[in-house]
Amino acid sequence: MHSNYNLFYTFDGDQPAHFQEARVFGTTVWTAAGAAMTWGAETRKDYASEAEAQAAYVAHGEAALADGYILARAMVIDPAVFDFALLQTLVAQAARLAFDCVRRVHPDQHIDAFALVSDDSAMTIGCMANSSEALVASEYGEEMLWNPAEWAFDDGGAYFDSAYRLLLQAHRGLPFDVAFATFRAGVFDACIAALAQLDAEGCFGTGAQRNQTVLLFEVSDSEPVEGALARLNPPAVVARFEAWMASWAD
Repeated sequence: MHSNYNLFYTFDGDQPAHFQEARVFGTTVWTAAGAAMTWGAETRKDYASEAEAQAAYVAHGEAALADGYILARAMVIDPAVFDFALLQTLVAQAARLAFDCVRRVHPDQHIDAFALVSDDSAMTIGCMANSSEALVASEYGEEMLWNPAEWAFDDGGAYFDSAYRLLLQAHRGLPFDVAFATFRAGVFDACIAALAQLDAEGCFGTGAQRNQTVLLFEVSDSEPVEGALARLNPPAVVARFEAWMASWAD
């Protein structure tokens, strides 16, 4: 059963601050609201007919607009199909903004590492960044460079809220018929593809500058995604990682 969905935001500057979302399927209207990058509080109400449910769904959207929210996405959802192309687009947009945000907020730092981070259930999405100065100051040495959880900066995380909302449809008990293995693999691939897209556009520098910048996709508490490091980085960065790994065998 296809359903209608919409997502609204208020903003702090250009970053999402609070969200409202609604989905109608059959005679049920589901809503959620809260601060950006949180699960939020959700409601679910059944109506006597699909027409009444649709009217309530429309009324919710009108109320959100009246409260000063801005419509960010309106779409029809097929529970048997997950829109990985849309996810890649949303992640690429968010990553570009987040990377620029880190550089803007920390102008005295040479930002030379950027990572997208998810979890084993593909429910979350966020970013981390690091600088050459933070790496030098770290007690962990080169090990810090390959562990985004230890990086210094997480500015711009709210930019990822729209992508996060897209992922949550698989985790909220809503109609969703995509096999988990397909969903998980597709989400991770979309995140990697988004970073690769930005890299191809020169977002992380070119030439010698790019050879000094590390791009990673990390799945917390899980094994690395095979091939991701080489897919995201030039040979100089891959060689640096391999040298670090080899140092552990000495």
